[in-house]
Amino acid sequence: MANLYKKMKTYPSKILLFGEYTIIRNSSALAMPYKHYQSFWSDEEDIDPEFKNYIDEDFSKNCLQNIFEDLKKLKKPRLVLAKMRQQLDDGLWFSSDAPLGYGLGSSGAISAAIYERYVQKKATKLPQLKQELARIENSFHGKSSGIDPLISYTNSALWVHADKSIEKVTLPESLDKGTIFLVNSNQPRVSTPLINFFMEQCKDPDFIEEFVQPVSESVEKAIQALINNDFPTLIYHASMISELEFMYLPPMVTLEMRDLWMLGIESQEFYLKICGAGGGGFILGFTEDWENVKHYFEDYETKILF
Repeated sequence: MANLYKKMKTYPSKILLFGEYTIIRNSSALAMPYKHYQSFWSDEEDIDPEFKNYIDEDFSKNCLQNIFEDLKKLKKPRLVLAKMRQQLDDGLWFSSDAPLGYGLGSSGAISAAIYERYVQKKATKLPQLKQELARIENSFHGKSSGIDPLISYTNSALWVHADKSIEKVTLPESLDKGTIFLVNSNQPRVSTPLINFFMEQCKDPDFIEEFVQPVSESVEKAIQALINNDFPTLIYHASMISELEFMYLPPMVTLEMRDLWMLGIESQEFYLKICGAGGGGFILGFTEDWENVKHYFEDYETKILF
């Protein structure tokens, strides 16, 4: 599939590496395109007949029709609505092999695709581009930060700083002394009740002091360590985040994963952390010795990120 994607105009999924939830409280965050999963328009000429599509064609068409009605209300960015209307009437839909409910940014990918295909005058600077993409993704969520579609559109890793400024960053292709991996929990999740739980906890000053503040500090240092390929510092702060998430965000750690999560903390052989909203989807893992710990994950699909 990798060679196929080189021929096609595709929109990658995204993975939030650091900053889940604490970004709501103005911490830094780091997200990257995840090219293992891709999305594209159905009229793409080079679609592989063996492509495993997760979006039902009729469902996609109905969603696009609803989105079109919302987009008609937009003043900015200006879209070529007549072209979009005609192409939708002709049967255009959006295809993706990204599983839904896994926090992979499916709505971000389609927002990026709509922007690229139908916006008349595209922004070139990141802040304006983020703002315009957010307005399109609002049609899905009611409220969007614009980060997911920005990652898909630019195909770049983005460091969102605590002051809300955004920086494109280059991440290492591999790590010198360790491994970061993804674990498929085999459970889709709905993020809204999880976000509501976090927001409710934030009303407690102790939660801010004991969870939000130390995790925000570790997030900042973990991002810097990853960019600098400093794995000892990275795994130290990943271990801090792992322990605090386990203690303070119980709904985000599925019952099926709790024993494995705690095993990593107690053995210090690996550490797991939420990847996105948690409560299912993917989980992020860190270890100094993947060959030594991979047997713990035999019942799960895993993928090496770095």
